[in-house]
Amino acid sequence: IHTFVATDAITQAEHAGRILLLGEVGGNADVVLTLPDATGTGNVYEFIVSVTMASNTYKIACPDADNTITGQIQYLDEDGTAAAAFPTVATSDTITINGGTTGGLIGDTIKLVDIAADKFAVQGQMRVAAGADPATPFSATVS
Repeated sequence: IHTFVATDAITQAEHAGRILLLGEVGGNADVVLTLPDATGTGNVYEFIVSVTMASNTYKIACPDADNTITGQIQYLDEDGTAAAAFPTVATSDTITINGGTTGGLIGDTIKLVDIAADKFAVQGQMRVAAGADPATPFSATVS
């Protein structure tokens, strides 16, 4: 198990195939994690939230705009409304979770698999706390 408590670069040698905890101490500082370049290795990067963000975010970003993420993350709204799923779009390269509308409660999961050159597949299970409405965690922010 590896726990991320601050911004870091994800590497194949150190992080592939391991359980990766999103555990910023106190949940009050942004954590940006940069993925390695996708090359089709099949490497799996599995993240589990161990500390809910109080006012900041966990971001998992591709290393450059050529790399993208494809797939979906499923959400359960704790208000008791129906479950939702948010798919990526063709240019998605960043996942942001905030402990609120985009999920990131303790136990929530994100799995990324390096499936081809410049392509990661994503699967995830998130919960959105009561009082918040689910929103997409995906964006195209890497330049």
